[in-house]
Amino acid sequence: MRRKAALRKKRLMMLAAIAALVVIVAVAVIILVTSLTVPEAKDLQIESSATTQILTWKGKPKKISYQVYRKTPATDFEQIATIPAGGEHSFVSSDLTSASLYEYKVVALKGSGEKVRESKGITASAYTLPETITDGFAQTMSKDSLTVSWTPGQPVNGYEIKYATNQDMTGETLISFKPEDIEKNEATGRDTYTIPNLVVGTTYYFSIRSFCGEDVYSQWCDPFSAVVTQAVDMTGIDLNKPMVAVTYDDGPDSGAYTDRIIAAFESTGGHATFFQLGQLAEVYPDVIQRIVNGGHEIACHTYDHEHMGEAVNEYDIVHANDAIESAGGVRPSAFRCPGGEITDTIRATCASQGQAIYHWSVDTRDWSSRDADAVMAEVESIGVSDGDIILLHNIYESSAAATERLVPWLVEKGFQLVTVDQLIQAKTGQPPVPGTQYFSASNYN
Repeated sequence: MRRKAALRKKRLMMLAAIAALVVIVAVAVIILVTSLTVPEAKDLQIESSATTQILTWKGKPKKISYQVYRKTPATDFEQIATIPAGGEHSFVSSDLTSASLYEYKVVALKGSGEKVRESKGITASAYTLPETITDGFAQTMSKDSLTVSWTPGQPVNGYEIKYATNQDMTGETLISFKPEDIEKNEATGRDTYTIPNLVVGTTYYFSIRSFCGEDVYSQWCDPFSAVVTQAVDMTGIDLNKPMVAVTYDDGPDSGAYTDRIIAAFESTGGHATFFQLGQLAEVYPDVIQRIVNGGHEIACHTYDHEHMGEAVNEYDIVHANDAIESAGGVRPSAFRCPGGEITDTIRATCASQGQAIYHWSVDTRDWSSRDADAVMAEVESIGVSDGDIILLHNIYESSAAATERLVPWLVEKGFQLVTVDQLIQAKTGQPPVPGTQYFSASNYN
């Protein structure tokens, strides 16, 4: 029994010795492997802007240096930086192309000279942000809509537009669309996207951004706004035939002269534009309604004609628009300044109101002569050309009489009689631009 116990004890001692030797060998191997293995960088993160990317990672602060490599879908990895041991675990990759995919590899290194060892490296990729759009603009180009436009940039995967009726963009509506949904304005070279089913006379505020990849977005552009104006109805107009716009200022009168003018146009199927005063629209709303019902364009000539040129202020225009809209149910989309001179204030107000500004290219001087024969002689002396804007007034009997002769004379010469907005739409290929002054279809600023 004693012998057996001694043998068991001896075997246990041998097993314990072997186990201890295995532990010693394992520890030695671990120490050796550890001394030979380079600790890998961990958790490589990329923060992007349009032209830079900031790389950060976790690593050992001592004795380990790092090499940074970069590639694109069209290139192989190329070393772009070395971070010395004890340095920051970060790197700024700059001078990049916006909306582009870059892949990075960070390799850890240990040792020096011929004894340098390196890790396999860890990788991560990210897009740079698309460029922020800087020139967003919107205007009415078709019925009950606003067309948003911007200068094309680098290729992206898509766009987002947000819009609202509040300047602070509360209650916004968000639209996402692809590049194939964009239309090109061939005249301006700008990209466009039309938002339908908007309310005429309402101001909308917009911002736009683009994205690449699946969810890499540019910054939202600065907000811009536009008023939904009446779309230009081109029914019955032949774009290949010459046309002129006959316009009337300072009314409405009681109807005695305006009704004769309306009848003259009705006999030919043509239409005119009436730049009327808000104050008189309040006095004679029935005349304003007859102008509108006749298919003519109702436009604004300030509230009471008290201010001219530089003296015209925002209230003169907006108050008149309100009065005319109340009388005729249509808010004016066109403005003419008393005296014809305009200022930055007038331009800005008209732009915010969705109104183009109209001067004239043919002054009949009916306001001076008060004589129908003299009016016709003046027109014949000046001559009328395709795209002209003719100035008259609907507050003189002589102007009504002159109209009854002028309208058939123009038709006989082959001119279509159109509104000012129709004239610009026909000759430029797009609706009049709010805040722009038109002297004729070919002369504007």
